[in-house]
Amino acid sequence: MIIKEHSGIKFVELFVGMGKMVSWWHQYALGFQLRGQRIYQGVHGKEITYWLQQGNANLLITSALEPAAHDVVSFVDRHGNSIKRFAVEVNNIQETLVHLKAQKAIFLSEINTIEHLNEKAHYLRIKLFDDNEIMLIETISSKGPLPGFEEVTDEVTQNTPEILGIDHLASVVRVNESEFWNEYLSKNLALDHIQTIGEEFFANLLTGMKMNVFNSKHANINKVIVEPLPEKTRKSQVDVFLQHNLGTGIQHLAFEVRDLITVVNGFKQRGVSFTKVPEAYYVAIEKEFPELPISLMKEANILCEKDGDKLLLQVFTEPIGDRPTLFYEFIQRVNDYDGFGVNNVHQLFKSLEIQLNGDV
Repeated sequence: MIIKEHSGIKFVELFVGMGKMVSWWHQYALGFQLRGQRIYQGVHGKEITYWLQQGNANLLITSALEPAAHDVVSFVDRHGNSIKRFAVEVNNIQETLVHLKAQKAIFLSEINTIEHLNEKAHYLRIKLFDDNEIMLIETISSKGPLPGFEEVTDEVTQNTPEILGIDHLASVVRVNESEFWNEYLSKNLALDHIQTIGEEFFANLLTGMKMNVFNSKHANINKVIVEPLPEKTRKSQVDVFLQHNLGTGIQHLAFEVRDLITVVNGFKQRGVSFTKVPEAYYVAIEKEFPELPISLMKEANILCEKDGDKLLLQVFTEPIGDRPTLFYEFIQRVNDYDGFGVNNVHQLFKSLEIQLNGDV
């Protein structure tokens, strides 16, 4: 295996218009700690990156420091503040290069080296979707996610850490594109394609989507890819993302938490808005799971999926930028629930249609 065992996603990097302000929001609203910043010469011009951390989740917030950094500027112009890349840790960069060439990865770089004082890392980048990337990194020595971060004093974050780590990334592609990217990720990152839901799952509904779920138990990486169902008469959030993102991309990032109700209540006090769940959804699950605290879940807009004594609780923020594109999910897995809420997806779509039709 090229990816380091149990390493998970090393970091997720966002390209944004104003890095300082976006970083501040993540600190104040979501409780991330500002660990460091890095000013460096990027591919085309000077950039600044802020390193935020909570639990095992690392976010990098990058913006341009000069107009010459047009790769950052043009990405933000096209997609808004959004995720540019995610990174994974590999055991050996040379072996990784050989593996990726054999699997016909689309390369954006050969092997590069970052050195700063006593820190050193090798990396390469491969293409993902329209404008996204995967960075594969062999770290020799580094105090941060990449060499070169200078420690800074965090005078904003005062909240108790609630996030444990990154649970999964979910992406949106066009109709008939998912098969290509399914195979691409399966081969290059050695992910197992564990589940697909499609038209049959959304039968008799006016909207829906095709959803593919991937997992690597070796590396603790989870990935979801969805595409629209063109035969549906009503547009879904998948269609909306493609329109406003001007193409394919990473739609949401999911964080695992220990106590979701407490997390949501704390975030709400700091101004975070969550997607409203239709009344019909809670009417349905109360009939199915009357033993659950439905009133608390309803107040917090939490979705629930149950399997014996195992529970999956999940909630979605409103888009974090001005466009209806990138949003965050917070998820709690009770008793090691191992799944991605596909039944929740179906019930939510059904509830939305009931609400839109005025039946409840």
